[in-house]
Amino acid sequence: MKRTARRGGYAIVLVLVFMVLLLTLSSVAYRHVAAALRVESVRSAQVLRDEGTIHALALGLALLETGLPPTDPYVCGVTIETSCGPRSYTVTMTSEDVGQWTVQSIPTPENETPDPMPTSF
Repeated sequence: MKRTARRGGYAIVLVLVFMVLLLTLSSVAYRHVAAALRVESVRSAQVLRDEGTIHALALGLALLETGLPPTDPYVCGVTIETSCGPRSYTVTMTSEDVGQWTVQSIPTPENETPDPMPTSF
């Protein structure tokens, strides 16, 4: 009776194939998760950046509804309480045409102190 030699090594090949497939799937999943995290971090940074500016712009538009500014362009300042603390913003109102105004809100530079925003015109 002759004994035949068994060929081994199939188990290690299956483990290697399984590991390659698992690593491929995890890299594809990680790419989608990383992209979603990047999008969310940018969105939250934009919200923090715009929260005070948008509020100052809304105050400027509400002020413009009370009447016309005394000068063209009219520049005033307002301090808004944001999640990062109080910040100062400069609101500029410029007449584009009869009855049309452009309102712009930017963070106040360190060396500027515009007149405070009145409650009405």
